[in-house]
Amino acid sequence: MSTYACDEHGEVDFEPPVYDPSRPMGIRRLWEKYRELRPVIVDGLLRRGEVCNIIASPKIGKSFLAGGLAWSVATGQPWLGFDTVFGNVLILDNELHPETLSNRLWRIAQEMEIDTTDDIDTIDVMSLRGQSAPIHSLEQHFGNDYDRYSLIVLDALYRTLPEGTNENDNAAMMAVYNWLDRHAARMNAAFVVVHHSSKGDQSDKSITDVGSGAGSISRAADTHLIIRPHEQPGFAVLEAVTRSFKSPDPLTIQWCYPIWQASTLEPEIKRKKPPRAETKEIDDAKSKDEILKVLGTSDKPMLQQRVIEAVSFGAPKAMAILNQMANFDKTVKRIRRKQKGGKKFNVFWQVLTEVLTTKTP
Repeated sequence: MSTYACDEHGEVDFEPPVYDPSRPMGIRRLWEKYRELRPVIVDGLLRRGEVCNIIASPKIGKSFLAGGLAWSVATGQPWLGFDTVFGNVLILDNELHPETLSNRLWRIAQEMEIDTTDDIDTIDVMSLRGQSAPIHSLEQHFGNDYDRYSLIVLDALYRTLPEGTNENDNAAMMAVYNWLDRHAARMNAAFVVVHHSSKGDQSDKSITDVGSGAGSISRAADTHLIIRPHEQPGFAVLEAVTRSFKSPDPLTIQWCYPIWQASTLEPEIKRKKPPRAETKEIDDAKSKDEILKVLGTSDKPMLQQRVIEAVSFGAPKAMAILNQMANFDKTVKRIRRKQKGGKKFNVFWQVLTEVLTTKTP
């Protein structure tokens, strides 16, 4: 992290040097004038003056993720394992009614064990739902004290696009991000932009390709952060590419309403299975159910040959399914009994008692 002095309120004392883009600058002058990176807001992810995208599928919980980030910065506590630097936060929300926004932020604060009885004045909010608030008009909501904030959350991007703007238009979206860059520099703050991913499977896409609309959306941002479903339900994988940090390793996060929490689970993105695999899984499940019903007709172990004769599919498949149920599913057991007067064995199959009482009619 950069080392900058803080004032008595904990605010970072940093005034970015004025840069003149109208003429070239010698490399030595560049090194002298810009010796340090901009101050950190979220260590490893975001600095003052930068723009961060939070991208995920609709209704997966990206707004709650942004809400947790806002409270973390506003109180100076870590966010999903990333250290933050205390600062004032402005939330511009154009999706929620004021009542819903109030309730959500209160619930997040309670879950994060933030003392809401204190005189909290580090988060300002504006509910812009139903208002005409295109991106170029948002400046009016910053007030005269425009340099008060270190973090500004814009939720959601699609509702700030000027009328007639196509999010697939690279030039139009670049103009939107130029506006964000200009005001991030002017306000010495970072913008966090909440945006949705495109429809369909996202699992095989690169990080910067996840996100609906033009490619300039991911290219223009300093941090492009995405969340995709994990192989385990209730979990997701957080990934990010960054411009002024080394990009972090993928992180598993767990949805514990109303917040996301870091998890030690391996970050395994849920992959869409090929159609043939899905069909085979469905077919195997039906075959297993059929075997369970056959075995459930007797309270004693059933001779293997009788099982094979009773099912509607051939012996090779029946044996494969039985072995899978015994070795992996642990729903049936194999029993070997020596034949009378010889060294040969008969093989019997039986449903495990707990499976029999819950899965068979």
